[in-house]
Amino acid sequence: MGRVKKILNIAYIYYLKIFYKTISLDKTAIVDFRCEIEQKSNIAIGKRSKLYKNITIYKQKKGVFKIGDFSHIAPYGYLLIENQSLTIGDNVSMGPFCSIFCSSNAISCEKNTLFKDSYVKGDVRIGNNIFIGAQCVVLPNTIIEDNVVVAANSTVKGRLEAGCLYGGNPARKIRMLNE
Repeated sequence: MGRVKKILNIAYIYYLKIFYKTISLDKTAIVDFRCEIEQKSNIAIGKRSKLYKNITIYKQKKGVFKIGDFSHIAPYGYLLIENQSLTIGDNVSMGPFCSIFCSSNAISCEKNTLFKDSYVKGDVRIGNNIFIGAQCVVLPNTIIEDNVVVAANSTVKGRLEAGCLYGGNPARKIRMLNE
């Protein structure tokens, strides 16, 4: 069965490169054939980066998704980009079932506005040399600086300082990585 999956992945990447000129895939990048990509534009996947099975990328035409070199998103990732930008750097590892939201429901300042009608939208930028544990949620307007570890099951919002371990709901700095 491994050979069949490999052939299907190669065929899917070939299909993306031929029919979608706005997708930039390095020749060593792997996108599993079971990934769901809603709008196949403004996408760049770097050298030896991999999107494993069942990654869902919901974006609109103006939305931007970039993932650098030697990075991967484990199975069952969910990326809601819409018209915002999601940038993932080099050497980033995301565990299974992680979700990144560039658009999310929020509590409205207006008294009569329903939650379903109130949104927070913003870009998400993930730096280089990052490990994000399984089942983490990253919310809009988040910046994760370089050399950061995020513990499993954490909810990330705001700026995470370089060189630190974060965890919890909401994620808080636990310690410097070099201590």
